Amino acid sequence: MNTHLLDPNLPAADSRTRKSIFEYLEDPEASSVLPSLQALVRELESLTRQGNSPLEDIAHLIRMDQSMSLQVLRIANSAYYGPVAPIADVKAAILYIGLGTFRGALASTRCIETTSRIRQDILDWTAFWMHSAAVGQTTMHLAARLHHPALSAESFYLMGLLHDIGKVVLACLMPEEFNEIYARAAAEKRSPAEVEVEVLGVEHGHLGAWYLERQGIPLNVREAVRFHHSGSLEEKQHFQHAALIRLADRLVLDLAVGDSGSHAAPADPFASDDWKWYLKTCRLEAAEDAVRLSLTTQLAMTADLVREIIAPFPINPVA
Repeated sequence: MNTHLLDPNLPAADSRTRKSIFEYLEDPEASSVLPSLQALVRELESLTRQGNSPLEDIAHLIRMDQSMSLQVLRIANSAYYGPVAPIADVKAAILYIGLGTFRGALASTRCIETTSRIRQDILDWTAFWMHSAAVGQTTMHLAARLHHPALSAESFYLMGLLHDIGKVVLACLMPEEFNEIYARAAAEKRSPAEVEVEVLGVEHGHLGAWYLERQGIPLNVREAVRFHHSGSLEEKQHFQHAALIRLADRLVLDLAVGDSGSHAAPADPFASDDWKWYLKTCRLEAAEDAVRLSLTTQLAMTADLVREIIAPFPINPVA
């Protein structure tokens, strides 16, 4: 096996013997070097099953993890929720913020933990997950206005949170190429996805979908991730979900929450085709100004919540 996959500090292989990204994707051993989300999938499934159980049973599971207990209490006592009196009990905190919010915080934290050893030469992974969590929250907010959402709120959060996971795949499998692509994107003030296609022949949305399939993430989530850059506005469910992610990504980039590695000048999200599609789909054209104001206010609050979730978990990459 190519040992460069296991240790990004080793010298790069000669360019004549270096694999293409497609060779890595076909290599069954490649998955073994990538961070695993299997534990996260099992944990979320467990909490979903526990959703019909007494809240005390769920709180008991959380109390067994000190870091998660502290996180739940911190979120419940944050300015975002603004309790009248301090909340000091895990059960009361979960009840206050809701199990859905907690599951989102859990997913974000576990994703940070699984990527904590990736080098940060080019992209700050803490800022990366702050951006991703903000997109997750915003995708969920946008989906709430759909007339007949096909998925749960947590599924929309998860697809937004994981929309850029293909960048993690690339950073693990091809660290040199990752650095080259993102350095070039920064120098040329371009979107990394454009440079990825030019250099690799594929962009991170498709890499992310490949990875999520191997991690047991449901089809409807991973297909939305696959097409969040390359999808159209066709009346297909995964394209519509991808459009929600794309609009959420535009909104978060415009607000400058975290860092996705994109150095392209952010375009006005409210002038995009995705925004027009969203208003039409939700039948909100007549109330555009009110929806825009409401969403802008919600985004500012979302930024505060995301900082509460992500900031206390700095990533310490391998030196």
